[in-house]
Amino acid sequence: MSDLPHVPVALPGPESRALVDVLARHESPGITARRARQGEARGTGSDPIVWARAEGASVWDVDGNRYVDLTGAFGVALVGHAHPAVVRAVQEQAATLMHGMGDVFPNAPRIRLMERLAALAPPGLTQCILGLSGSDAVEAALKTAALASGRPGVLAFWGSYHGLSYGALAATAYKAAFRAPFAGQLGPHVRHLPYGESLDLIERFVAGPATGGEAIGALLVEPILGRGGQVVPPDEWLRGLRTLADRYGLVLVFDEIYSGLGRTGRWWACDHAGVVPDVLCVGKALGGGMPVSAAIARPDVMSAWGRSAGEAIHTGTFLGHPVAAAAALATLDALVAMDAPVRAREFEAVVRARLGSRVRGRGAMLGVETGSPGAGARIAGRLLRDGYIVLPGGVDGDIIGLTPPLCLSEEQLAGALDALEAGLAAESP
Repeated sequence: MSDLPHVPVALPGPESRALVDVLARHESPGITARRARQGEARGTGSDPIVWARAEGASVWDVDGNRYVDLTGAFGVALVGHAHPAVVRAVQEQAATLMHGMGDVFPNAPRIRLMERLAALAPPGLTQCILGLSGSDAVEAALKTAALASGRPGVLAFWGSYHGLSYGALAATAYKAAFRAPFAGQLGPHVRHLPYGESLDLIERFVAGPATGGEAIGALLVEPILGRGGQVVPPDEWLRGLRTLADRYGLVLVFDEIYSGLGRTGRWWACDHAGVVPDVLCVGKALGGGMPVSAAIARPDVMSAWGRSAGEAIHTGTFLGHPVAAAAALATLDALVAMDAPVRAREFEAVVRARLGSRVRGRGAMLGVETGSPGAGARIAGRLLRDGYIVLPGGVDGDIIGLTPPLCLSEEQLAGALDALEAGLAAESP
């Protein structure tokens, strides 16, 4: 049976439209329902398709159309949608212990997950704070950095996306529209500089008091920009950040929520530059579809929290959720078994051979340059009608992101590249 797309029902189909009518009545209009602006740009109508199920690299909508997913559902499905081992782990754990008690009574899967993360993380990063989302991990990392450095200020970078909760949003510099409505509630502790550029400027900024804000105690950086368009900075730049952090007593935080766990062709994107951060944020692919994340740090950095006096000052009801932790353990086993970094490098080689200089990024975290601001959404709409799910990216909307499940078949990839080449050609003058 072919695993190529099959889209017999015009998009969006009647079942999708009917469900989105319900969604529009009950969900905040600022989230999903009636994406008229995107519909106009993509030419797919004003409603999204509604997913019904997914397996491997295939997705079905409620109208029976079958698609190939080249997004990995925001990078989450790195091992594939509904990986059998992950599904089994979730079912078995749910039947045994559905919920724990956070920081009060730990559960065994939570403990085993932290042990496993310590073994897989870059050298020396052996202590964790678990969370449910990438934003959770960033929040934990920022708090840890403030405690460890004794300085509240954070230096982040243009084009970065760290999440939309308040601490993470303050550091995000991907689109002004995310921050503008809440600017009055974002503290003055975060400053931004150009990504991948002058280390001298960064040094002057962190060394001098005349910054107009709080003294800088942390550098927060994506080793490869994710939503910002799969931008790879020079390896020397990341090494330079490590040097500056050591020189000025800063906590270096790498946000590998998108890039980690083998996606870039190494277990961690920072491995390409040979740089070890003080704190590493991981999420997305970690749970294989279940919500779980972690901030992993050196013990001397994490020790700044001090010992709990009986009431944890950073916790949550679902901290270290046993079902999510069990899913994460199964996901890590699957990533090791498939040799995720090798698979990611093989994917990159095929894409670069077809698309050449248009391609940027590393491994299975690639961006394809369209050459025209806003073209990403139009091409994404065309590909969706062909049965391929992609997302536009880049601060100017001129990138097509490719972050697929690593189980993508040769046939699926070849078909996707054919469709993408046709979409790019349609944009050419």
